[in-house]
Amino acid sequence: MKLLLLSLIIAFAYFVGAATGFGDTVIVVTVASHLYEIHFLVPTLVVLNQIISLYLVIRHYRYIDRRLLLGWILPRAVAGIPLGLLVFHIVKGETLKFVLGATVALMAFIELSILLVRGKDWERKKMGKAQSAVWIFGGGIIHGMYASGGALIAYYAARNITDKRVFRSTLAGLWLVLNALLIVFFSLTKRIETEMITTAAWMIPAVVIGIISGEWLHVRIPEYRFRILVFIILLLAGLSVFF
Repeated sequence: MKLLLLSLIIAFAYFVGAATGFGDTVIVVTVASHLYEIHFLVPTLVVLNQIISLYLVIRHYRYIDRRLLLGWILPRAVAGIPLGLLVFHIVKGETLKFVLGATVALMAFIELSILLVRGKDWERKKMGKAQSAVWIFGGGIIHGMYASGGALIAYYAARNITDKRVFRSTLAGLWLVLNALLIVFFSLTKRIETEMITTAAWMIPAVVIGIISGEWLHVRIPEYRFRILVFIILLLAGLSVFF
């Protein structure tokens, strides 16, 4: 029964992830933590996330903004991961998690409100370099701590990347690299167990269903509604740390 419930959660989460390029880990961790321990879920999801990230990168590689990804986002996100891993082992980081969650939720609520009030023809001013670097580096730290720093980086991307195809594909390329680093770390520290690999294998059909349905939605949703959906997910992701 637990595996069936987890597969339903995974299918929905990866439907959202395939449609937008992020959010799947936050959804699964928030909901499935009632079924499994976090220390079991996170390594399992990191392995599963490589499937969807690899698919999106191979299938939609032409939409990846390589210059933005390799020259700006990736170096700053990778720089934050070691600090996140260190913080995770030294302190519990609950207060930090709540502060960051509240910040993401507040910013997402503001952006969502502006979008709904101003309408689809209004264009938001992009973040400056200093502000962008803070959000990306912070996302790297949280990704190192909880393997779910996507909300911070996705907020930056939502402000700075206007094309939904570029948004999704560029983030997929980022998660592919960051999660590969986490898999190496989890393997070296023996945090990946046989049961996790077995559970991940059982979840592959649910991941495939999520990818197919997410692709269907991504093609059909207009840019304006896509941006609204992104900020709704960010709002929920920020609020999820309180539950």
